[in-house]
Amino acid sequence: MPYSLDLRNRAVSSVYGGMKKTEVCKVFNICRQTLYSWLGLKKTQGHLNPQIGFQNGHSHGIKDLDTFCKFVEVHSDYTQEEIANHFKVGSSTIGRVLKKMGYTRKKRVKHILKEVKKNEKNF
Repeated sequence: MPYSLDLRNRAVSSVYGGMKKTEVCKVFNICRQTLYSWLGLKKTQGHLNPQIGFQNGHSHGIKDLDTFCKFVEVHSDYTQEEIANHFKVGSSTIGRVLKKMGYTRKKRVKHILKEVKKNEKNF
């Protein structure tokens, strides 16, 4: 959550009023980098309004799960990369959605080179 506009204005106006930046940071309990960011924002854009419209939380690339489920059932032989190319999302997104749906990843079969010897003592 961003700092309030009132706090931003008071801190920047204190610096413009002649107070040292370290004192401003101590009085308003903010980091120096935050103050420098606010001063730069005021200088470049002329205001101290916080950014809005940026992404909050994790973006879920698959919007319609029903069509995704039908696609996976029809094309069960596709790899994650092929499904990702079809839906224009990342492969890891496909993996998360498939895991959420209850599908497991295809594992490679490991071939045993030597047969395990049976020891009569173990039986």
